[in-house]
Amino acid sequence: MALRGQLHADRPPDAILPATQPDTSAQLLLLSLAGLSAGAAGIHFAVIPEHLTELPAAGYFFIAVAIAQALWAILVPRYPTRALLVAGAIGNLAVAGLWLFVRLRGLPIGDEPWTPERFGVADTISAAFEVGIALGVAGLLTRLRLPVQRLLTPAVVMALLLIALTGAALLNVGMSE
Repeated sequence: MALRGQLHADRPPDAILPATQPDTSAQLLLLSLAGLSAGAAGIHFAVIPEHLTELPAAGYFFIAVAIAQALWAILVPRYPTRALLVAGAIGNLAVAGLWLFVRLRGLPIGDEPWTPERFGVADTISAAFEVGIALGVAGLLTRLRLPVQRLLTPAVVMALLLIALTGAALLNVGMSE
């Protein structure tokens, strides 16, 4: 299957909709990716106050990341251009990579430079969402075939897991304060 942009009245000419798949399959994957991005954004929004008090630069970083992830979640189902998809994948991989680096090595700034932070529930779930976004974009852009007839149950399960994991992460953030 070749990925080619199909012209739709409400989509840009370079929108990614697989030519040999029904639009439903690509749209379901795009909605799943948007859900992951919204979940990661929600987690990042929840930890902004804590990070602003500890290290303002980190707080501002989380503000920027949360806004970018929320905007991407809104835009990608409607305007699934190759550029937007790639930017989302790269951005989310960069954030997940930084998260891992900080857990293994620490930051060079702050009260305790180069002191690794502990792995937490909320940040691990957010990083998993970010890696999931990158993998989903890669699948969409590399001709992943999605049999729509068999996707209803997995889509419902994924939506419920996304809600449960985001809720658990946000509850964990609230309890850690």
